[in-house]
Amino acid sequence: MITFAQSNYEKAMGEALSTWKSGKAKEASEMFEKIAQTEKENWLPKYYQALTLVTSSFAIQEEAEKTSILKKANALIPTDPKALNSEWFVLKALATTSELTIDPMNNAPLLSPSIISDYETALQLDPNNPRAIAGLAEFSFQSKKFMGGNTKEECESLQKALTLFESQKPEQPFYPVWGKERAEALLKECK
Repeated sequence: MITFAQSNYEKAMGEALSTWKSGKAKEASEMFEKIAQTEKENWLPKYYQALTLVTSSFAIQEEAEKTSILKKANALIPTDPKALNSEWFVLKALATTSELTIDPMNNAPLLSPSIISDYETALQLDPNNPRAIAGLAEFSFQSKKFMGGNTKEECESLQKALTLFESQKPEQPFYPVWGKERAEALLKECK
């Protein structure tokens, strides 16, 4: 009889992801941080630690608290361009988008080019990354909703992203697969 024991890494990652899904982002981030300290050569624990911080930052209204969380998240993102893959660039764009929401009127002109550039770089590295396609489409969609403009192109991109989400085959265990629900929700706003 052959049995496959779950490694400590797989067990810890599963528990941290489950904690995050249950709405406990702070606790999950701390769990990912502990895993990252052990799994120094694996980018995924640090990525998920940053992702939990960035996604939770969107719900924070208090500027100092949001800024502090984003600073911590940004410190986790590698600064060496060779260490950045498509997923890291999506996360950078998402973090900058959250920063933009602190003061949209003043921050949009300053931060929008960086957000668009990070999504475009993510797409250069992986043209079929559904998170990059959906993220860029959402950013442009929201801008056009605010400023006015036709969102047909963004809606087509969201549809493409959904198709890619459906056919996505993770490269390794715990490879990012998030984003489908958000793309589906945005697609409902398309006319």
